[in-house]
Amino acid sequence: MPAAAVGVLVPAALGTHALLSHDDSGSSPAAIRAAGSPDPNSAPDNTGGANGSEGAAVAATPSNAPTGQGRSVAVKLSSYDARSKQAVLKPSAGKSVRTGDVIAAAPNRHAPSGALFKVRKVTGSQGDEVRVATAPATISELLGDQKVDQRTALRAGELSVKPLSSGVTVQKPGAGQGGDASSTPSGAPSTPSGESPDASPSTSPSPSASDSSNAPEKRAPLVRPSAGAAGASSEDALPPDARKALTTLRLGVNVPLPKGVQATDRSPARLSGEVKFRPELIFQYEKRGGLNILPQRAAVGLGGSYAYGWQVHGKVRGTADTGQVSVPLAAVTGRHVFWVGPVPVVVSTEVTFTYRFTAGGRIVLDADQRTSGAFAVGAKYDRTNGWQPLHTADQQTKGSTPRVEGAATATARIGAHAQVFLYDTVGVGGELSVHLTGQAAAAHGGGAPAWALSAGYDLKTELMLQLKIFGIQIADLRTTPFALHDERKLFGRGKLPAA
Repeated sequence: MPAAAVGVLVPAALGTHALLSHDDSGSSPAAIRAAGSPDPNSAPDNTGGANGSEGAAVAATPSNAPTGQGRSVAVKLSSYDARSKQAVLKPSAGKSVRTGDVIAAAPNRHAPSGALFKVRKVTGSQGDEVRVATAPATISELLGDQKVDQRTALRAGELSVKPLSSGVTVQKPGAGQGGDASSTPSGAPSTPSGESPDASPSTSPSPSASDSSNAPEKRAPLVRPSAGAAGASSEDALPPDARKALTTLRLGVNVPLPKGVQATDRSPARLSGEVKFRPELIFQYEKRGGLNILPQRAAVGLGGSYAYGWQVHGKVRGTADTGQVSVPLAAVTGRHVFWVGPVPVVVSTEVTFTYRFTAGGRIVLDADQRTSGAFAVGAKYDRTNGWQPLHTADQQTKGSTPRVEGAATATARIGAHAQVFLYDTVGVGGELSVHLTGQAAAAHGGGAPAWALSAGYDLKTELMLQLKIFGIQIADLRTTPFALHDERKLFGRGKLPAA
């Protein structure tokens, strides 16, 4: 069996501790771990899609089964159909798959987002392969008594970016320049100089799985590529700031504003500049011994630092709006696999960047600003408080003095809507919306015209039913408004009328 196709079956009497402590094949956990994953904190470089991995998986015993002789078996996921709840497995030579075994698969062409399921019934066999009917499994059944604390920045090779609007380009780090050099989209202006996401005044908020926990905050190291990864040696040789730059997504933006927005005497009507984003996947799990099969605490989410180089130019006489639904800029997908012993835990995210411009009345806006900050969205759990939203944010904006004239309000907004997955099951969602708002009022009562430029953000988190993948039931909280809001005046003169 090709090494990259190997995974592990964990038997139905113990959780991951069975994998770490006993194996009836006589192999150590290190021998069972799928090839290409020598580091528990890193994923094999060939785990994605059809490029090499044919079905890395592990089979384990549910942690709520009676304590007994555990086993861990390397298996190949030959086929998997989540909808029909059917799979074909190929255990390692001389081993078997049993009813109740939990299968955890790393991403492969049969399960691009990985897979986690339980063998409900063995329905047949052919040669050295067995057909099985599957049932949902939980993280608690898989991991058992473990403590996992991961916060991992995604590498460039773990990100996939698809521009969704004309005028959006993906910018590559310049060779030897630590990611700071990039080509500007054709016809786009240069962006204002300022902090990169990694130089923002506050690092990305690091969540605690429980507010009541006294455990010291831990931060996982950046993912290290496996030994065979192309360019691994040169990346390891880079200084820390340069390595951070390699994990930073950079989008060039040069999009037109909606109909009704005219050019100013300084620029065509446009929203342009650069979007930088350094995504980090969050996963925490802790369960100690005892009769309760649920974990003491858990967390899953997406964090990161960001920097937006804004150039907003436009003159409005009337009303202008890109629409009630924000216009998509780009879709970014990321996936990371980390290993608990031989068990692959797959955390994925999908982020869609959007923009919106609204204005009404008569206003001229020429603004050139830089916004940087950090945020986290997701969910955290502890037995005392149950599921709670994980949402933290920090932001600052600075730049040159803008021009805001007229008697109206105009707002430019860039949003990032994220969903975070465990294996192929969505768990949490959230949205960060960052905005610049220009307000102007005509002279009143003999005074001078008033104007202001403000910046702010809105952060919303959704908790979803699928969080039961941890084995913890949850009410449908998608309509519960877990939100943060902040807005601060940057520049201005005079007193504006109340909104």
